[in-house]
Amino acid sequence: MPYEHCREVNETFWNELAARGTEEVVRRTGVVLSGPGYLLPHFGRTLLVEPARRSIAFTDGSDADPGFHVCLTALLYLLEVDPAALGHPVSPLQLPGGAIFFRGPHGLPQGPLEARFGRDLTGFQAAAARLGGIKGRDGDGAYSLEVYPGLRVGVILWLADEELPAQVSFTVPAHLERCWHLDAVWALLHLAARELLAHAP
Repeated sequence: MPYEHCREVNETFWNELAARGTEEVVRRTGVVLSGPGYLLPHFGRTLLVEPARRSIAFTDGSDADPGFHVCLTALLYLLEVDPAALGHPVSPLQLPGGAIFFRGPHGLPQGPLEARFGRDLTGFQAAAARLGGIKGRDGDGAYSLEVYPGLRVGVILWLADEELPAQVSFTVPAHLERCWHLDAVWALLHLAARELLAHAP
């Protein structure tokens, strides 16, 4: 069964972040301290990450569990990511081992996006705009989405026509694999796809 809840994140990540100096985390990422935790922007909302309590929650009063992918990537972002050193965008398949890893159960999440937006460029543009996406020039439509501060996922859409089906591809920072394993990159891509679908008109 796939992981679904925050409580299923490896406790090692919680322990490492709890032991990490807050000054180093704030200096590296630019996040803001709030009492015993960090305020972490995420797709226009804010997460409160409290390592000592092993708690991650949205600050808008929602009681919903943010989910395994949010909690995993949020912890790894605070632990490892230096936004200034992430590098230029590349296909996830270009990351070391990516062409083999992103297959089968770890396939890239383009299918649902192709089904929803493959003949609806306006809907794709609206969803990306609602997420604060920066418009690019590739494909029929392309946007760079900021998942966490300085950490962006690119989504490129080619519309279906009489001859070819719709196609979606992704980009991630070239140096993300230096600090994250590919399963975390996979989770990041699923977050971006999920948010686009959730914000479609």
